[in-house]
Amino acid sequence: MYLAVLLALAFFQSGVSALPDASPVKVIDGGKPREYKPTAFNAGPAAGGALNGHFFPSVIAYNTGRYGYALTDLTFLINNNRVIDDNPRKPEFMSVSHYLRGMIYLYHAQGVGRHELAKADFEAAIQWNPTNYVAYLELSRVYSDLGLYKEATSIVQHVLELKPPRDVADEAEQELKKLANRPL
Repeated sequence: MYLAVLLALAFFQSGVSALPDASPVKVIDGGKPREYKPTAFNAGPAAGGALNGHFFPSVIAYNTGRYGYALTDLTFLINNNRVIDDNPRKPEFMSVSHYLRGMIYLYHAQGVGRHELAKADFEAAIQWNPTNYVAYLELSRVYSDLGLYKEATSIVQHVLELKPPRDVADEAEQELKKLANRPL
């Protein structure tokens, strides 16, 4: 276990992925199967109906436990984000896309590399929207899962310095209490 944590830390610090292109991470679906179809929201410009064909259906799939479907559409939008270049809400859509994909990897997947994938997505969510406070909290949980409590604590303290809304601040304070009982 200790060796695995050291290896994970080395990969985080190096910025180099230890995974081959075909990741051994497996997404675990929950929920009942349901029809998966495009939506018809008026969310602004998107080439080829990308928001109604991929973003909104992925949110619905995530909320109903169809994580494999959500992952596929979120990845499509992330990899082809130029299709929403003309949308003034692009940073919001991209931040949410990365955040949800990170949540899938962290909580609804198993296998070597899931923490690395979740970390990358939470960091990207923050880059797209620096006020996506919940992405910071989930990033801290990635570090905490790996036993990197000092790093996790630093991230949560940073969230509090950003003066988030009260509900997020309360969650961050609860997270700090949990981390305080861990060795740094």
